[in-house]
Parts: sequence; structure tokens; C-alpha cells
Amino acid sequence: MMDYKTLPTIDYRTFNKKSDKVQELIQQSLQIIEALGVPIDDLTERQKEKMAMAFLAVGDVKTSAGWKKIKDSNYDYSLTTREIIAYENQYFEENISSSSYDDIKRRDLSRLLLATIVVNSKPGSNTSNPTRGYKINSEYSRIIKNYGQSDWFTQVEAFNKMHPTYQKRVSTKRDIPKLAVYTPDGREIHLRDGEHNAIQKQIIEELLPRFGYGAILLYCGDSDNKYGLIHEKEKLKEIGFSDLTQSILPDVVAYSPEKDWIYLIEAYHTSNPITPQRQLELQQVLGENARKAVFITAFENNSVYRNCPEELAWETEVWIATEPDHMIHRDGFRFMGPYGDKAFNDRLDAHIMAIKGGNEKEEPM
Repeated sequence: MMDYKTLPTIDYRTFNKKSDKVQELIQQSLQIIEALGVPIDDLTERQKEKMAMAFLAVGDVKTSAGWKKIKDSNYDYSLTTREIIAYENQYFEENISSSSYDDIKRRDLSRLLLATIVVNSKPGSNTSNPTRGYKINSEYSRIIKNYGQSDWFTQVEAFNKMHPTYQKRVSTKRDIPKLAVYTPDGREIHLRDGEHNAIQKQIIEELLPRFGYGAILLYCGDSDNKYGLIHEKEKLKEIGFSDLTQSILPDVVAYSPEKDWIYLIEAYHTSNPITPQRQLELQQVLGENARKAVFITAFENNSVYRNCPEELAWETEVWIATEPDHMIHRDGFRFMGPYGDKAFNDRLDAHIMAIKGGNEKEEPM
């Protein structure tokens, strides 16, 4: 989760066209939502914007000064999904079609309803009831009304201890063992204990320190977290992973500033090595940055590697956790590194010329 004490930012065309006052109001809305324990990091920029506007609409908050007068379940005020769309169009410079009303409940309000920050006006009524509206839970409006006070974040922390957050409500897992993993730069993260994550632990603690040239961990997947543990979100976007909600990310992504290399590593337990198809998929996502990519499939031991039924791509690397000081290179031309960098291409050209020339001196690869 991002730092909720910092006003969230949105970079999306619909948001960027809005007036400064509306932009600030939407950002404040997201800050309140996240402070109350609702995660937003995994949402797209547009999803964040629409969640914030729906939240504002059901509380009848039109300006930054309106938080103190937010309407809740004690008021004779609620909005249906169609009315929420009309409200957003009128006050937040939108042009949303009324036919998209179903998205309001299923997407824009879904997490707020699960967190019980928003409640429906007719509990128990049929979900297709067109008269059913939505409103702010009065339990939450008490803390929302204090937004802007100097000690508001302290108030929120105390409030959250007394009220189950979204994460607590949706979680069905309890006391699951965790793997402590220490990153090359000394951070400690925790992965769900399991054979696949045990390989990822080895990648982070053994492979990267040996072959990473000071690599920074940008991403590590986790079976307990659908969107993984993202450490350097902006850097991931910079190198080509613009939509972090997609399952395109490999198990581990790291970046070496020293070499300007991008490490894309799959931890193979029973499936998903770097196949030719997977390599091409990642190259297409990275675009121009694909020339910096080092593709690695990590195996627990030699037996698992030898029995892997899937075809591994050429111009990729294989690392085996039980022999951490060695790397298997699936190409005859070079040691580990990206295959698109200029230095390598220059040496490759010299190598080819040496072969053609017969007696010409060949530069070592």
C-alpha cells in the first residue's frame, strides 16, 4: 500500500482535463478511502478516479469544504446507480453514459461496500431493484467529517483499530506461515510459505547478489497477493510494465543501474519457465527496453531442470538454486547479459567477421 498520508496522484486523460478544484477533490477522496484501509494500488488510474467520484456522490460532497457536511445513513439521502452517474456528470466534469449504471455497483462501489464504508438504502432488497440507493455509513462519516484536522491521521489509525478494515473483511486466511526474504539492499519482505516462493527467496537472496551487479528489486510475486509485492512502481512503468494489474509480470523483476540491465526471472516449480512464447510476450511489452532484458528461469535443483517438459527459449539463462555460483547460458555466443545492447552486437559482428575472414583475429565474446 502506498503512503496514505501523501495525496494520491492520477495520470489519466479524463482526470487531466478536469479543473484543479475537481482534481483536488478526487485526490482527497482517494486519500480518505485509502486511509480507511481500502487498497487502491492495484487499480487502474481510471478505476481510482471513478471510485473516488462515486464515493463523493453518495456523500453529496461537491467541494473540498464539503467533507464537514458529508451526508450519511442518518440523512434522508441516497443515490441510485443512475443518479450517481448523473451526479458525476453534473459536478465532476464527466460525460458517462447512463447505460453504464451496472458498473457503479460492480466496480466503482464494490470495495467501499465490502468495507461497509458505503451501505445500500434497502438492505435485503433484490440487487436489480432500480430504487435501491447507496449512502455513507454513519459509523464512518464521523471520522470523514474530521478530514483536514491536524491530527486526522492519528484519529484514523485509532478508528481503524476499532473497526475491521476492507482487508480484514475479505481475508479468509489466518496464521499462514510466512517466508522472511531479505532483498539485496537490506529490506525485509514476507512471502507465503510454499515451494514456489521458496525459489523466489533463493532468487532474491542468492542469485541477485551474485549476478545482479547491484540490482534493485522492482517486483516480486506472491501467491497471497494477486498483484505481488511492488517496490518500485514508477520504475516498472518506466521500463515498460505500464499496467501492473496484468498477469504479464514475471515472478521477479530487478534492475541493475550499473549495467542498465533488466532482469526478468521466472521461478519454475511445476510450470511457467521462459519459453519462446513467454520471451516474445515480455519483449513485446518492453518494446525498446527489450534490448536491456536478461531472461532467467530459476530451478530448485538439477532434477527439476532436467525433467522440465517445456521448451526453454534460446538466448536465455538457467539458474539452479542448489548450485548458486553457476549460470547455464542457452546460447553459444556470450556470457550472461542482454542480447540487444550495442557492445554485444559490436562484438558479435567482429566474431562473425573473424569467422568469415578465416585468419582475422577474433575478439573474445
